[in-house]
Amino acid sequence: MAIRSVVLAVDDDPRVLDAYQAILESRYEVLTAPDGRAALEILQSRTIDVVLLDMLMPGLNGLGVLEAIKRLGIETNVVMVSGMNDTLSALEALRLGATDYLSKPFDIGHLHRVIARLTQDAVRADAPSQSRALPHALIVTEDAGLRAGLAVALRTRGRVDAVADTQAGLAVLARIGTDVVVTSDAAVAAEIRDHAGSVPILVAEGGRADFDTLLRAIVDAFTVRHADVRGFGGAVSRVLAYVCARAGRTSIEAVAAALGVSCSHLARLFAEQMEMTVTEYVTHVKLEIDRPRLAKMLRRHGLSVAASYRAR
Repeated sequence: MAIRSVVLAVDDDPRVLDAYQAILESRYEVLTAPDGRAALEILQSRTIDVVLLDMLMPGLNGLGVLEAIKRLGIETNVVMVSGMNDTLSALEALRLGATDYLSKPFDIGHLHRVIARLTQDAVRADAPSQSRALPHALIVTEDAGLRAGLAVALRTRGRVDAVADTQAGLAVLARIGTDVVVTSDAAVAAEIRDHAGSVPILVAEGGRADFDTLLRAIVDAFTVRHADVRGFGGAVSRVLAYVCARAGRTSIEAVAAALGVSCSHLARLFAEQMEMTVTEYVTHVKLEIDRPRLAKMLRRHGLSVAASYRAR
């Protein structure tokens, strides 16, 4: 089963959500959320390629959701949608990180082109039966360091869903196909195997596998159906292992000392393969681990965030 790009439509009008579903479901996996808080719940549990985010919603409005996405470090493409042709709001949305802005009513063909560009679809707009297939990994482990560290690293190669428990992992498998499952528990692997078909399941023994072997196996699984997936060099895999073992509580100086190389040499090697610095990687791992706590904070203060934007 080809892995389709995932689009999340967020609007308080159920008729609009139904319209998005009807327009897009032939090309994409479409999820819907009736408000900003529901959207954030989905964004923290799924890898989303494009978010179609309504500007004006009760409670946490579109700009409030966009600010929360930025604060939580969630990587996705946000297209703001508004029924008003409001230049100031559009500029504010782009400043907060939105990648595009649509005014209602919009042309369906234009909507398809915007989403295709953001997902880097190689298909033509008149070929709805085809879709881009990206490598996908499912990580299922209670080890927060391993889960976050692998998720951040593998998102430089494809799409990732990272969950803590078996039931959440099975729910992901029920929704989409995956190329590989990674877990740190043999019992979890056995339970998932009954539902995963021929998908390879890799067990990182004790949560601390030989990362060279683990990463090679993941890339090998990716390349069965996807060409040109880059591997991870030895120094990078050692960085990932070190950061995962410490759940992101480290620094580039500590990592470089552990590997016996200079900070500048390590920075160059890591950036060449990962398209981010070691410091950025460590920061993203910390954010990935802290997302549940940050989400609770945002839920407590969401209304005040939205109100401040409405006041503008």
